[in-house]
Amino acid sequence: MAILQDKAETSAGREEVLAAAPADFKAFWPEIRNSLIFRNRRDFRAFMNENHGRIYCLPRRDASLPPFVLVGDWRSRSETRALWVVRAEPRDKEALVRGVSEACLAEGTQRLVTRPLSHGEAEEYASWGFRTLCGVVLLEKALCGVPFPREIEDIRIIHFRHKYLYEVLKTDEAAFEDFWRLDRRTLERISESCLRNVFLIAKHGSRVCGYAIGGANGRLGYLQRLGVHPEFQGRGLGESLAGRLLRSLQVMGAALVSVNTQEDNFSALSLYHKLGFRETGEKRFILQITSRELPGCAR
Repeated sequence: MAILQDKAETSAGREEVLAAAPADFKAFWPEIRNSLIFRNRRDFRAFMNENHGRIYCLPRRDASLPPFVLVGDWRSRSETRALWVVRAEPRDKEALVRGVSEACLAEGTQRLVTRPLSHGEAEEYASWGFRTLCGVVLLEKALCGVPFPREIEDIRIIHFRHKYLYEVLKTDEAAFEDFWRLDRRTLERISESCLRNVFLIAKHGSRVCGYAIGGANGRLGYLQRLGVHPEFQGRGLGESLAGRLLRSLQVMGAALVSVNTQEDNFSALSLYHKLGFRETGEKRFILQITSRELPGCAR
């Protein structure tokens, strides 16, 4: 497989990484498809165009697909980029990740973050200069006899329609810290990620004040996103939205529902515990690296 590539600057003494030409992105699609990040090839192409996607790889002289990393903006934030897909054997992985980190930071990226990693993977990245940005707690709940949530005065919960997209994004912006806010593409991808999906919004008059997204793949259900505008928090709206969504998942056939949240998001953890979720004991970690952690990349 002949991949046309441009050199990316890395520290001396380590195998340099190469940037694949856009015309060659399609050669990586069969392997990227297995990551389950993209619904289809069209979604992949859209991501590469809209999120400044690039593929870096180590040079190989044979016909096999080289070890590679897919990098792109984190939720449309050009100052923060993410290692979305890393495909390399252990002997190549460190050189590849270090080389890609140096290349991205040298190009002006303020920080590079990982996808959620297991404890073992996080330790591996930490040894390469990454540091923990946050820990993510995993929780589960068995669905059996979910009670219908109480109604809240002056609030209507209805199914999402596309005309409410902008208002949902504004609610999300108000409800979450900058790093966790969704862009349009990520919101739409989450809302269509399962075999069966449900997207609820809460309205106060004509105003969207909260939303919940979930889905089911057979017997497994997922509470994927829950957001309430700060002006409406403390009234039980999050509990009401989540309760309605859990009932919908039960009707879809889900028997077990999973959710995750940051380990320091105590209000969310309190709500999920109240709803009957229990922590599984598993954690995931998102790590980051900046020019301060990577010698030679200070700007």
